[in-house]
Amino acid sequence: MKFEKQAVRIFKALGDDTRYRIIRLLLERGELSCADFDREFHLSKSAMSHHYRVLENSGLITTRKAGQHIYMKINKQVLERFLPDFEKVHSKSGE
Repeated sequence: MKFEKQAVRIFKALGDDTRYRIIRLLLERGELSCADFDREFHLSKSAMSHHYRVLENSGLITTRKAGQHIYMKINKQVLERFLPDFEKVHSKSGE
């Protein structure tokens, strides 16, 4: 994916409150499952699936499947490439 196109996808993805919160939770806790997010967000499974897909398509998260569970984590290489100090600035310790 071209740099400019991926940058636009990343900024659009982070422009949504829910997706921004998902990224912050992943930064704080590392890898989380869909069930973990279900406890944090009171949205339908299809709405959450949409948010995961947008984040994955932007390259900000990676997913892995283990049995019936899907786990997500930050793609640190992409985050650092496009937003070098994001974790420092946007983590709870940076507030």
